[in-house]
Amino acid sequence: MSAANSTQEHPFENPLYRYAVGISGAAILVFIAVFYLEGLLRYLVLGLAVIDAVLVPKILEKTIEAAE
Repeated sequence: MSAANSTQEHPFENPLYRYAVGISGAAILVFIAVFYLEGLLRYLVLGLAVIDAVLVPKILEKTIEAAE
């Protein structure tokens, strides 16, 4: 099975997939913040959503570069 995986492209090599992972996590955080939280906690979670949307694709990109 490892031979089959070595010939396939890793999903994180595709930038669209990396950004989709980051944005989907951020979308979940935004949903929770808007519908279930209030006050300062809402803004903290929204800040985490922005950080998640920006940093996750970069971290996944660094991970692929380190694996090669």
